[in-house]
Amino acid sequence: MDPQVDTSHVRKVKKYANASLNDFLDNVDDLTKAIKDVETPDIARVRAKVKIALSAAKSALADSASQVRGQARELTRTTDSYVRDNPWQVVGIAAAVGVVLGVMMSRRSDDRD
Repeated sequence: MDPQVDTSHVRKVKKYANASLNDFLDNVDDLTKAIKDVETPDIARVRAKVKIALSAAKSALADSASQVRGQARELTRTTDSYVRDNPWQVVGIAAAVGVVLGVMMSRRSDDRD
């Protein structure tokens, strides 16, 4: 399985999920604007709750994206530091992983025959 394909698929799913969530939030926002002229106490209470929830959802979405980016940056720094401090260990680990994957793939192809 090609890692590039998996990454591309994950990006597409993430983009679709973000677009769907943003569309949903926009629709909720449009709905609250559409009922702004309805002045019954029940509708006013619901409208206020929806506005608060909508604001919180948008804020949480922005915060979580920022947090994920920060964690990714930290992981990149940690990995880079480890590779620079232990280059031969990294080469050994990569070689071992390559051998294991090679054995697994050769067994898999033997099973198909």
